[in-house]
Amino acid sequence: MQQPQGQQPIQPIDFYQEEYKDAVRMSWNTLPATKLQSTRAIVPMGCLYTPMKDLESLVLVQYSPLYCKCGAILNPYNQIDFRNKQWTCVFCSCKNMFPKHYADHITETQLPAELKKSSTTMEYILANQQAAPTSFLFIIDTCIPQEDLQAIRDSIQQSLSIIPPDSQVGLITFGRNVFVHELGFQECPKCYSFKGSKDYTTQQILEMLQVSTKPEILKRFLVPLNECEFSFNSILDDLQCDPWPTLPGEREVRANGSALKIGSTLVESATQFSKILFFVGGPCTTGPGQVIGLKLEETIRSYLDMQKENPNTQYLQKAKKFYNEIAQRAIKASLTVDIFAFTLDQFGLLEMKQIAEKTGGVVVMQEKFDSDVFKETYKKLFDKDASGFLKMGFGSKIDLFVSKDIKVQGGVGPCISLKKAGPMVSEVSLGEGGTTSWYTGGLDRNSTILFLFDLSSTKDTSFSQSAYIQFVTMYRHSSRLQRLRVTTIQRRFADHNNIMDMIRGFDQEAACVTMARVGILKAESEESIEVLKWLDRSLIRVVARFGSYRKDDVSSFRFPQEMMMYPQFMYHLRRSHFITTFGASPDETTFYRASLSRESVQNALVMIQPALLQYTIDDPAANAVNLDIQSMKPDVVLLLDTYFNVVVWNGENVQKWIEEGYYDNPEYEYVKELIDAPNSDVQYILEDRFPVPKLIKTYFGHGQERYLKSRVNPSVNTVQNENVESGNYITDDASLKVFTDHLIRLAVQTVQ
Repeated sequence: MQQPQGQQPIQPIDFYQEEYKDAVRMSWNTLPATKLQSTRAIVPMGCLYTPMKDLESLVLVQYSPLYCKCGAILNPYNQIDFRNKQWTCVFCSCKNMFPKHYADHITETQLPAELKKSSTTMEYILANQQAAPTSFLFIIDTCIPQEDLQAIRDSIQQSLSIIPPDSQVGLITFGRNVFVHELGFQECPKCYSFKGSKDYTTQQILEMLQVSTKPEILKRFLVPLNECEFSFNSILDDLQCDPWPTLPGEREVRANGSALKIGSTLVESATQFSKILFFVGGPCTTGPGQVIGLKLEETIRSYLDMQKENPNTQYLQKAKKFYNEIAQRAIKASLTVDIFAFTLDQFGLLEMKQIAEKTGGVVVMQEKFDSDVFKETYKKLFDKDASGFLKMGFGSKIDLFVSKDIKVQGGVGPCISLKKAGPMVSEVSLGEGGTTSWYTGGLDRNSTILFLFDLSSTKDTSFSQSAYIQFVTMYRHSSRLQRLRVTTIQRRFADHNNIMDMIRGFDQEAACVTMARVGILKAESEESIEVLKWLDRSLIRVVARFGSYRKDDVSSFRFPQEMMMYPQFMYHLRRSHFITTFGASPDETTFYRASLSRESVQNALVMIQPALLQYTIDDPAANAVNLDIQSMKPDVVLLLDTYFNVVVWNGENVQKWIEEGYYDNPEYEYVKELIDAPNSDVQYILEDRFPVPKLIKTYFGHGQERYLKSRVNPSVNTVQNENVESGNYITDDASLKVFTDHLIRLAVQTVQ
């Protein structure tokens, strides 16, 4: 490819290196130069940013940053006038004088940390006083089996030994009624009872608790752990299941909504930067936030019920409104709400998702509390870093600055608009738009927000010109100090006469996750079939735009190497529960979508296209193989990682070797080595992943083999009940080859 005159050869972009350096992945790393080129790119200009990602090269300093008049922060891309001791902002072009302590020492060879080329991401520890301790409020559902209640009790008691001893803790339990436990009363257990079916106002709650000031709440209900650990543990030890009997043919009377409202009122009246941990074992059946009636004959709403507006959807809108109001109050008080739901049926996540999603909380959903999945996941929530601090950020906020050639359309993911308008805001709004500032609440090491951009004008941008983006994240660290992480990136504009220039900057993994998140956003207001059609149209246009071919000649089609995997990613996205709702409940779909919308690119990609590893006798080391039905061979062991589940599958012959005793026979050590080969990889995944995935061990012909067969590409479809090596497999899904052939046929018919 010829380079434009006077330009240096363009270096290929290492997307993974950019992520390790700045925690940023962009769908287009060479930006479209004109509005027309941007429209023809089809895939949005998206940037996936992970504010608290562990970075080896992170520069940590203990002083305040230098601000421009526009609010942007000094960074390595600013122009420096060493003679006049001033710097020019790359976002607004304003000139700013260096303060004396900078001006006296700065030279071309002696630069402050924030101006060094390697300091594109910096973190400032702000020199203010330590804030009040973090509060942890535990809200526990007691309408669950005794063994599940015991598992919750054991896990909470374990976490009390991990959180800082000066942390404030509180406890609320609920069933038919809601009980607020007074931990400051050491002599004997004491609690205040609220009727679960009644919607109390904030004033009524505080009056019934007999508190009117913040110190009273902190003295009685949110007490430092080192002052109440004994009484807290004693209450947990004596905790019993809800004593109210459940009548035949009815559900448990469970006041989820009242418990959450009372808990959020208690915390917001006393402190900021707090975390509510909500443990629930079923749907709300009474009071505010109710999602289903008591009678078992009344089923909880499904997608079909919502489409037909059946009677069991009568609670839907009212419950959504109630939980959204709690979410808004939590945001104002900088609260984070984590939801742990372990139940075989739906519990109302569709209605209450905003509480966790918009406050930066996590949602963990599985079958039983009394399981390793819950215990290990909950334990991992309290992981500590090398300095002994919890890997949590509280009450975070992100401000975004862009250079004059691009505008901000919005944010998608765990964020909510703070409605900060200005010249950097695009006229077109997507997701949480109309702003350059977002509240992102609680952060962990994988919390990732998608930011979408647009070009500011139709004017051509010269080939050499660059665009600049700065992310400024303010959050409270677990050390109780405010921290400010500043990431500044530079991306150049593509040559609008050279399509290969854009293609070289295409990150197909980030593009797939961007399209998935935008698709999920569309699915909130459109039918899933319409979202599928939009994805299909977009993919056809991408293939037609960037492929090379002769019109109507399928055999002439060629696709750039840089984009080769993109159609395959989109094929698996179409088949996933993130877009289609067939065969999944509203709560399941909400959980899957919420998980994808907050995770990093790598984790989200595993959700969309699971990883499949193969182990053989000849090579017991893990080897990646195609996610295809034909990979299910008789003499191999497979490991499937779908992010939520880890499946270990033994082929037909391998399973026979186990049944015939070869595994325990010392003469066949290589058989034992093969069967044990996935264990280390499984252990690595279980230790690294949050939430901890469910481990499923299965084999050829076993019922749980469906977890594997439902995710592989059906390249062999035994409609005629023919015997194939991987076993009979009947499905309505098109194979990847059929999908790709049809895609190419449609693309070569498209007139560009």
